[in-house]
Amino acid sequence: MKCAVCNERKAKRPCPAANSSICPLCCGQKRVLELDCPETCQYLQSGREHESAEFGRRLRSLDPKQQEKSRRILAENKDVVAHLEYAIAQQRLQSRNLKDADVSKAVGILLANYRTEDKGILYERNCDDLRAEPVRMELREILEAYRNPEDKGERGIVDPGSTRLPLRNAIECLEFLGFMIAACSKDSASSGSYVDFLARMTPKRDAGSSIIMP
Repeated sequence: MKCAVCNERKAKRPCPAANSSICPLCCGQKRVLELDCPETCQYLQSGREHESAEFGRRLRSLDPKQQEKSRRILAENKDVVAHLEYAIAQQRLQSRNLKDADVSKAVGILLANYRTEDKGILYERNCDDLRAEPVRMELREILEAYRNPEDKGERGIVDPGSTRLPLRNAIECLEFLGFMIAACSKDSASSGSYVDFLARMTPKRDAGSSIIMP
């Protein structure tokens, strides 16, 4: 029996998403990204475990100072980081063309904007890349909502009485994403290693815990 997805290789495992049997290669490459895998699928769970372990190996290969800083940032801003990761994962699921470089560009521009604001200068730099700009805008919207829950829609106007996320923490959350992109992209031939990883690791529920680190 041939794989119900590629119709080339031999089908070796049942796939509830395809309502048939598929080959291990299609299962590994297309799960979640192209197949609507249910959370109960054993191959989805085992695949996530494998990818998480592989990412942990890459993370440990980063500079020790980056590792230490990443863990501190996550400990202090776990919910915010989880929300940002979830948003990126959803962007990837909506766009097959989204790559690590697009997210890296979006994060870099938003980070530069916040660092400029930290110096007392309000300047909103946009991204001219059609794939990166929607990511930048959504990440900014999330961070601004955490910074000022009573936001009136004005950039940089933060109510000290209701601020939940200091600017310094917003900057560090973006730095964390930068570290994660580097960790996923290191020694990887895929141009979408990071975004694909987030998409496959995202459970079908609201954000609430970090996708990458426990």
